[in-house]
Amino acid sequence: MSPDDLLVLLDRLKPDLDAVATPWTLIGSGALILLGLPLGAANDLDIVTSAEGAGRLRTLWSDWLGSDGARVPDGPFRSDDFARYETPWGPVEVMGGLKAHGEPLVVTACHAVLPIPTAQEQLRILRLFGRHKDLAKAAQLEAWLSAG
Repeated sequence: MSPDDLLVLLDRLKPDLDAVATPWTLIGSGALILLGLPLGAANDLDIVTSAEGAGRLRTLWSDWLGSDGARVPDGPFRSDDFARYETPWGPVEVMGGLKAHGEPLVVTACHAVLPIPTAQEQLRILRLFGRHKDLAKAAQLEAWLSAG
């Protein structure tokens, strides 16, 4: 998804997220693109919320729930409630109660306007995740920040 696609998707979903999934934030490539990092496109929009918020979204968005069944956790990541949705505006993954390396993911600093972590917070999260693809994105983000 392009930056414009991500903004449309976020605009369509934000009322539901604010109503039933608070607190919530975006992570991953979509969040980096919305920050301004020139990654090109994101495959989906990654939303982190509480397990309770994810459960309420599962009820609200049941018509969009992906039919691929439960997904095996990716390496050191576990969600108490994980779901993939195929919305009319693009794919979304919701991670309720996300844990990285056994510890709950806590996002400590968010952008003032968009529900995304600040650049420094995204660097921390990418390094915490530690997969090759996350570390590559961290390097891109650092180079982008250094270029001003």
